[in-house]
Order: sequence, then structure tokens, then C-alpha cells
Amino acid sequence: MALVSSRWLFRQFLDDTHKQTTAKKLENKQASRANLRAYLDLMADYRRPFAIIFAAACATELLYLAVPVTTRHILDGVLMNAQLSAGEKKTLLLTIGAALLFMLVSAQAIDFWRRFYTVLVNGRFVRRLRLRLFRHLMHLPLGQIHELKTGGIVSRLTSDAENLTGILQMAVISPGVAFLRIVITFAILVYWHLPLALVASGFIPPLIYISLIYILKVRPVYRSVSNDRSAQDARTSEVFAGIRAVKAFEMQAAEQRRYNLTQDLMFRKNIFAAIRESAVDGIWNFLIPITSLLIMVFGGIYFLRGETSVGDLVAFQMYSGMLLYPVWRMVFSLSQIQKSMASLDRVLDMLKLDKESDTGHRTVPNSIRKVDFENITFSYREGNPVLKNVTLSLQPSRIYAIVGESGIGKTTLIDLLCRFYSPQQGEILLNGVNVTEFELADYRRLIAIVTQDAILFDGTVRDNLFGRDEFFSQADLRLALKAADADGFVQELPQGLDTLIGERGFKLSGGQRHRLTLARALARKAPILVLDEATAHLDTISEQRIRSHLRALSRKRIVLLITHRLSTVAHADSIIVLGNGGIEAMGSHRTLLKNSKTYRALWRAQ
Repeated sequence: MALVSSRWLFRQFLDDTHKQTTAKKLENKQASRANLRAYLDLMADYRRPFAIIFAAACATELLYLAVPVTTRHILDGVLMNAQLSAGEKKTLLLTIGAALLFMLVSAQAIDFWRRFYTVLVNGRFVRRLRLRLFRHLMHLPLGQIHELKTGGIVSRLTSDAENLTGILQMAVISPGVAFLRIVITFAILVYWHLPLALVASGFIPPLIYISLIYILKVRPVYRSVSNDRSAQDARTSEVFAGIRAVKAFEMQAAEQRRYNLTQDLMFRKNIFAAIRESAVDGIWNFLIPITSLLIMVFGGIYFLRGETSVGDLVAFQMYSGMLLYPVWRMVFSLSQIQKSMASLDRVLDMLKLDKESDTGHRTVPNSIRKVDFENITFSYREGNPVLKNVTLSLQPSRIYAIVGESGIGKTTLIDLLCRFYSPQQGEILLNGVNVTEFELADYRRLIAIVTQDAILFDGTVRDNLFGRDEFFSQADLRLALKAADADGFVQELPQGLDTLIGERGFKLSGGQRHRLTLARALARKAPILVLDEATAHLDTISEQRIRSHLRALSRKRIVLLITHRLSTVAHADSIIVLGNGGIEAMGSHRTLLKNSKTYRALWRAQ
């Protein structure tokens, strides 16, 4: 499929932004306020530290604001004072200079401590936020996780969480301190000379209004860029996870074009936002020297009239910068807030997702007598059930096999058993008790599952065998490795159990990865063992060895086998044939060959 140009996509983005209705804008504004309140709730435990930071920033500002007043006094009260002798002037200059130096050193010391403490508090907040977000993501329903892209999850945990560190600083502390400086500065200027004070501050109100109009339009751009980056991160993860297929089908050029298209689109959006911000920034940078020029011109006129002094002019020049800079800083902070608010929206959207239901309060039983599926109906999409009125009873010390065509609901049945999903109708009972009444984490410890994909993590063989805080004896570990036919190749590894296997276990062969995941499940000694196509990627000899151990492993265990290779399940105590959303037949291999048309067709197709 041909890719459109980034220019066309950018124009579409601008058109969609301009077509946004008033109601939608109002909705976005209300959502922003709600998100800001939610952010303040996240910061609840940090209110005292930030109050201390705010107080320190105010103290620094007050010390700096004393400099122009002191300078004015030096010029008019000391140097231009004809009533003082040269010696007295020298003494006063040294005294005032020492006091001013002390104030400046104190201001710098307080400001240094404030910056350090701010970094410390922000770091703690980000660490805590990431942990909360990670914990929340880990407890989302499986269906919700599947709808999220890996790149989007990673970007929210990294860049988006990092961008939230400065919101309180930029939205509350910096504007608060700037407002304090503006009020005090303007009050001093008005007290000294009202007309000159109006010259120094006359451009500020209209420029603030213009700046706000421009900057508030930047936020949708930053949010769009963040979404583009998440989508690209997800795509990049997919590409390198399937790099073998990409190379095999010569898709490198197509993927490079796709990557370049997204990069170019993000570049255009960032430039669009940067131009708006630079325009506002340029206006303010132009305003500061213009204001200084006007103060010199009008201040000079007032000086010639005898209404102001040299000290007044110098102090006014100093205070004009102090007046304009905090206003510019407030506007600049608002610009930066738009980036942070875009990240805040994305993080809070993730935190608003409902966790998987865990209302159980019962403790799991010490032993399992039976597991019953009673009239289970489940569908991923409404009106298209995968399972309909499934009733099934499972007992320990037996091996059950679930067979059927692809997409018929075999893995879905296991997902319901593991409580990854909840049935729309019916219930699953453990020893006669609905499984939802048990605590979710304790219940899942009863189940060990080996999935179709060999899920391993970057680390050692030993790291991948131990889940949670589990610890197995060497005897149990050897037994599990032997049962999974993994003891031989593990012993041949350079460092044995301490050998690093790389990301997703890429340093191992496909068969070795599957045997290792099987050993991990067996070592857990869970009373329910699920093997979902666990031997599909193994050679015949390895499969036969594993199958020879299954009978011993099924003692006091419910073993569930899901496979398309029917030779693997011929030895099962009971084979469940799924079809048309329900159980078509159930029985031994010989019985089903006689009585089940579906099973017979599957067997002949081997």
C-alpha cells in the first residue's frame, strides 16, 4: 500500500484542528481542569515540600528586589548627597556594599538549595508515579492490555512521566513567585513615579493576551506529536521483534519509508509549534529593550523637569527588567505547560483504565477436588460468542486434552480458567465455590501455564525459572528440568543455570526456549498445569520424553493439554472436542475415533 506524504498528513491535522467545534473545545478545557486537579491529587504527599520550595523562591525574590532600592540609595543618598564628606561617603559605600553582597550571597545560597531540593522532590515524585503507573498497567485486564501498544506503554512510563516533573513548578511556583515580584515591583514604581511606572508596564496587558491566544493553540500539537511517537515506538518494537520476517520478505525499504514518514510528520508539527512559540518569545525579547529606551527618554524628560533623580532612572531601568522578565517567564511557563499537560493527559488516561476485577476475599483451598465450568458463554465482541453454554468438570490426577480447529475457543477456555477474562454467562467453580470469590493473586498461584509463545526474559536461566519470590530446592529444579527434557542442554551451557540467555531468550534455540518455559511451569508445582501447544515446536524425541513424564506429573494435578498434534493427546484420560462454540464430544481417543466425526477428521488430517 502506497504511503501518503507527510505534507498531506500535516494539512489534514491542521484542518481537523481548525474544524474542532466549540463544544469540543469546551469539553477539552473541562478535561484539562479535571486533569490538573487529578495531578494535584497525585502531588498530595508533596504539598509540604513544594510549599517549602515556594517559600524559598519567594525569599530569593525579595532579596533580589532589594538591589535596585539599594542602588538608588547609593546614587541619590550617598554619591549625589552634597551634605556628606568624602570619608563618610566611603564608609557608607563600604557598609552598604557589604550588606548588599551579603544579601546577594544569601539569595544565591537559598536559590542553590531550592534548585537542589526541587530536583530531589521531582525525582521522588517521578519514581513514585512510574511505580504507580507500572503497577496499574500490570493489573489491567488482559483484553485491555492487548488493545494498548507496547510503544505507547513505554512512552508513558518514560518520557510522559518525566514531563510531569515540572508542572507544579511551572503552573504554581514560578507564576506565584513571578506574581509576587510583579506586585512588589509595580507598587514601588507607582510609589516613586506613576507616569514612568505606566511607561514601564503599559505594553504588558495586551501582549499577555496575544501570547495566551498563540500558546494555548500549541497544546493539541504536542499531544499529537506524543501520540505519533507512541505509535512509532510500537511499530519499531514490532519491526525488530519480527526482524527475521522483515528481512525474509525484503520489507526494509517499506519500513524505512514508514519510519521516515512519521519522523517527517512529527518534525513538521514540532516546527509549527516552535514557530508560534518563537514569535511570542521574539515579541517579548523586543519589548524589553524598547521599554528600557522609553524609560530613558521619558525618564530623561522628567529628570530635566526635576521630577526624578539619576537614582530613580537607574532603579527604574533595573526594575523594568524585573517587571518584564517575570511576566515573560509566566508566559514561557505556560508554553512549557502545554507540553507537560499533553503528557499529563496521556498518563491520566492510562490511570483511568479500570483494573481487572478482584473482589474475592476467600483463601484458596489446600487441595483441589474438582473444577467445574457451568454453562459458560463468552464473546470478545457482542453478538459473536466464542463459547456457548460450555459445561465441563475436571478432576485431579487426570490428563485432559482440548482439541478443535483453530479459533474455536481452546485458549479462550484456558483464559477464563485463569481469570484473564470473565464469562458473560455462567460460572467457574473450584471445589464448588465460584472462583471470583477467591483472591485473584492466590487463585492464579494454583495454575502453571505454558503458552504457545515461549515467554522468556533477559537474564540467566535461573532467573527465568524462578517466578515472583519463589525458591526451589536443587532436587525439585533438577526434576523439573528433567521432566521438561531441559536438563541436558542446560548442563551444556557455559555457566549452566547462570548463563545469560539474552532478550526473549534469543541465545537459545526455539526448542530450548519452549523446554525452559515448560520446566518453569513444572517447578512451580501448581495443582493445575496447562500446556498450550507446549510441545508444538519440539522434535519428536523430545516430545516423547516429555509425554513419558506427564503421567507421573499428573498425580494430584489437573493437567490440561491444548494441541493440534493429536498424537500428543492420544494418551490423555479424556479428550474434549470443541466445535460450534461448545463441546461436541468428550471421551478417550478410541471412543472419539468411533463416535466423533470432528475428531476423526482431525485425526485423519494429521
